[in-house]
Amino acid sequence: MTSNTPLKRYKQNTHGGGIRDPLVMAWPRGISARGELRHGFCHARDLLPTLLDLCGVAPPDTIAGVAQQPVTGQSLKATLTDPQAPGHTNPQIFEMFGHRGIWHEGWKAVAWHAPGTPFAADRWELYHLEKDFAENRDLAGQEPERLAKLQALWWREAESSQVLPLDDRFGARFAENAQRAQGSRTRFVFHQGMGHLPSDVAPDLRSRSYHMEAQVVIPADGAEGVLIAHGDATSGYSLYVQDGHLVHDLNIGGVHQILRSDAPIAPGHRRLAVRMQLGPLVLTPPVPGHGRTVVPSSRLASLWIDDVCVAEGACQFGFATLISWSGLDIGRDRGSPVSHYAAPFAFTGQLRCVTVDLQLQQPLDGEAIGQAEMARQ
Repeated sequence: MTSNTPLKRYKQNTHGGGIRDPLVMAWPRGISARGELRHGFCHARDLLPTLLDLCGVAPPDTIAGVAQQPVTGQSLKATLTDPQAPGHTNPQIFEMFGHRGIWHEGWKAVAWHAPGTPFAADRWELYHLEKDFAENRDLAGQEPERLAKLQALWWREAESSQVLPLDDRFGARFAENAQRAQGSRTRFVFHQGMGHLPSDVAPDLRSRSYHMEAQVVIPADGAEGVLIAHGDATSGYSLYVQDGHLVHDLNIGGVHQILRSDAPIAPGHRRLAVRMQLGPLVLTPPVPGHGRTVVPSSRLASLWIDDVCVAEGACQFGFATLISWSGLDIGRDRGSPVSHYAAPFAFTGQLRCVTVDLQLQQPLDGEAIGQAEMARQ
């Protein structure tokens, strides 16, 4: 809370300390202002309509024949040239773990919620943000009618935005949200040149067998570099070419489990792959306060060049609750290096694509995943 001064509270709350973020916009050819501030209210959902407006593009009603949700934000284009132009004008609500808030016409009503208590018992506060940015003067007692109108507006906006029913669970929600985000999807194809992919939408390798294959062209004088890397120095995996050999590093908490091909990779069109095969599931011995965990009995990794296995070995550790909070890269490793090379260690050959095939899902430890997500927060 000290670091959020002068704003109240912190992340996961709906007071200023939990929902306000700085936004810096730079567009040398489109914004003549330099170092100016804009004080109008805006919300993250306003960024998409602003970019569409700047590009002169109307939001599509359908994509590939599938109806799209309407764009609900408002364009902030006018504010880029006019400091006095209004920003967001529609009501904007907030909700996190039962904490609630609403901004409308320069006023904000907000309620801090104690988990497990009735929502009707929450005390609402009222602030005139245009005169009280830090939410220091609670006007709920002086403006009860305004507060009641904002509370009623919050419920209407919450229903239309699909915020209801309210859910004030904490760890349990993290555990549910941290389950496999891709659902039944088991195949991913990536191409060189793509941007950094966040972990939440990267292939989920936790507690399952998988196969990764990179289609490459190795020039006559050889090549080196990362084919696919997910994570950073603390945890993750990387499939790469180093000193002419194919290498895979399964990095679990800084423990590097490395496989390296015995022979170098011959020039030409090649398929470079790693396979991870998990054994049958077993129950670990009970741990006081945590119970038992379902884990694979073994993990066998193998490296393949075309259809020839060039290395094989057992891995003592694997991904169970998380892979990494850093994301995935193709053809390079943008963050702190997953393995023993200097990042970004970009691939110097021709990388056509990387395909990741996942086997059927195996059970995840929801409680442990929830604890990991809470630690992340």
